[in-house]
Amino acid sequence: MSKGSVLWGAVVGALALLTAACASGGREAFDLQDRRDAAPMGLTSPAEMPIRFYVDDESRVAFFQARIREGLQVGPDGEFDLLAISGGGANGAFTAGVIAGWTESGRRPDFEVVTGVSTGALAAPFIFLGPDWDDELTEAYVGGAASALLRPQGLGALFGSGIYQAEPLRDLIARYVDMAMLEAVAAEARKGRVLLVATTDLDSQRGVSWDMGAIALQGGPEALELFRAVLQASASIPGAFPPVRIRATAGGRVFEEMHVDGGVTVPFLGLPESLWAYQDPTRGLRGARLHVIVNGRVSPSFAVTTDSVGSVLGRSLDTMLRASLLSTLAGNRAFADRNGLVFRWAALPDDSTAGALDFRPESMRAVYEVGRLGALDGSVWR
Repeated sequence: MSKGSVLWGAVVGALALLTAACASGGREAFDLQDRRDAAPMGLTSPAEMPIRFYVDDESRVAFFQARIREGLQVGPDGEFDLLAISGGGANGAFTAGVIAGWTESGRRPDFEVVTGVSTGALAAPFIFLGPDWDDELTEAYVGGAASALLRPQGLGALFGSGIYQAEPLRDLIARYVDMAMLEAVAAEARKGRVLLVATTDLDSQRGVSWDMGAIALQGGPEALELFRAVLQASASIPGAFPPVRIRATAGGRVFEEMHVDGGVTVPFLGLPESLWAYQDPTRGLRGARLHVIVNGRVSPSFAVTTDSVGSVLGRSLDTMLRASLLSTLAGNRAFADRNGLVFRWAALPDDSTAGALDFRPESMRAVYEVGRLGALDGSVWR
């Protein structure tokens, strides 16, 4: 993890104190059954290709097991590759650098599955679409546009649910995610490739995995709106940015769901936790490759904690998030070892001082170069 995780905690703590007695925007009431039946943006999908599912949904575990037994679909390079990208705010520049260096090295796989959480969600569509989109990915992270993301709400923060305005992030996403990208994602989804993004549904208190290919295949302005909204929600750090309200319909009723950063519930979308102990009887997974990019540091860092609400809360959340990350890495590695997968991961060096909320172009460029050079010579992988 990085200093950004501590800042996240401080943001949450400060906002909780500032807004404890303040009223926020009202929402129309709906119940659990409405949520279960909801069609986001009015879009429906067949049972075999749902637009979304809960990360901890047991029925999806059975679906994954069935897919494993049926055999994995591989790409032109003859290998099955899954790439999972974590959150990390501005440190997402690390992923952009890793991808650029990987392409430059000539060893980049053609990923059958790409998943992203938070800043990883923003990078995932570019990576899913292949090397031809590397320039756009690089520009999005180190081109300078990200430096405008932290636009304070001012006094509006006292009556809202985020210290920073939502518009800069929404505008940055809209700048790159257009109908051409949607159609390109749909074309790859038709080939059987998978692009997943995680958000956290605050009403259900559960992580949600969105099949962005299934959304793209719907086509039209509603699909583009939902695609953008999911990316924005996944990257909306609670307290820092307002939650994203996603319009939904159920039984003729219209209401809004509330989604925030997927990193609240899952550090990265690898293998579902219920699968960690699974033993593949067909051995069909043997040789498949699971790659994880962590946009931050993994090792703990020593710092004398100030005896204050913000400092204690921030340090505690930083510790909690790191423990969740390490547990998820260990669970995925255990599954890989048991079933003969190749497992490797990359993260920022332990001595990195990069901050998740440091969107200065020079800082993001430095993080980008760490990833690029490490991927170019292979030293980034652990």
